[in-house]
Amino acid sequence: MTIGVNCGHTISGAGYGAVGLIKESEHTRLVGHALMEKLRAAGASVVDCTIDTANTQSEYLAAAVALANRTDLDWFISIHFNASPSRAGQGVEVYTYEGKQYQDALDVCGNIASYGFKNRGVKAGSGLYVIKNTKAKAMLIEVCFCDNEQDVSLYNSIGGADTIAQAIFNGIYDYAVTPEPVEENHDMAFEEFVEYVGEIARQDWIDRKIMLPSVVVAQAIKESARGTSELARNANALFGIKKNGWTGKTYIKAATEQKADGTYYTVDNTEWRAYGSWEESILDHNTYIAERSTDSGKTLRYGPIIGCEEYVLVCQYLQDLGYATSLTYAESLINDYIEKYDLTRFDAVEDELAPDGKLWVVQLGAYKSKRNAESFIRRLEGMGIISLLKQYNIEE
Repeated sequence: MTIGVNCGHTISGAGYGAVGLIKESEHTRLVGHALMEKLRAAGASVVDCTIDTANTQSEYLAAAVALANRTDLDWFISIHFNASPSRAGQGVEVYTYEGKQYQDALDVCGNIASYGFKNRGVKAGSGLYVIKNTKAKAMLIEVCFCDNEQDVSLYNSIGGADTIAQAIFNGIYDYAVTPEPVEENHDMAFEEFVEYVGEIARQDWIDRKIMLPSVVVAQAIKESARGTSELARNANALFGIKKNGWTGKTYIKAATEQKADGTYYTVDNTEWRAYGSWEESILDHNTYIAERSTDSGKTLRYGPIIGCEEYVLVCQYLQDLGYATSLTYAESLINDYIEKYDLTRFDAVEDELAPDGKLWVVQLGAYKSKRNAESFIRRLEGMGIISLLKQYNIEE
């Protein structure tokens, strides 16, 4: 898919946007550039139709349309912020040609409104130059009123440009940039669900050695209510992983958290990672464990979990390192799922024995089992010792 994005208005002179509590021309670019980055990360082709300078308003509009019409676009999206003489206007609205109620335009408007903005709806924009003259299907988005104190305060409090860009991205994702759907059978009995998740987790453990399969399966059962939760059904997410740097599609729903004193509270409009399939969710969960950092990559938040072969330790690490706020998270994974359903069977992987007359030799030790040798290497690496694995003849 190819999408044209116009960051509305010029940055100075003719065609400059409204100036209220925030400057329209500045924030159309913040939103537009964030949107373009998300679209490119999702694999969409993006054409930047922004015009920074022009001699007249008419010249600015014509130049933006000319950029859009040079390419066969699937969508042309123009970003704006509204203003009103009384400064009393509020809310988000989207304009399309003849007010066509495209589902993606409705979704964009609804997604932005979900943060608390008044939903002014999808309206007829046939008289707007960029809507009337672009060849592609087009929408002009008035994010909110840049001169209204309540709108601007809300815009800033929700995260500003990046949050709005994500809301727009989510609105057009299914219709413009979503990959071909992966056919998965989600109508599974419990044991089928366990086997499905277990085999994917086992193979990823063999391939990447990140997360012990028994724990992955237990988390999937617990966090997705055996594949029946709202996130599992509507976002293909088997784990409750919040956005946290994710550039793909997200799903908005409230989060329930537990305080240290055992009481619960709700965080509305929480953004959760959404996926094209359950398999993608499982693999991203493990990648999240392997890569999550809160200090720009200097340390890995879940480092002790990576490659750990003891399920009790992994579960305790998850709780201690803040993966979940539930005070009984580790205990529940162990007692209610791993041990109850014998999930450790997914942790067993085929071992490779050295042929007769040979051993897998590790610094300071020699083993018949390659798996035992590799385990010893990991222990050495934990102590800062670099070791090599090589097969030697016993007589050597």
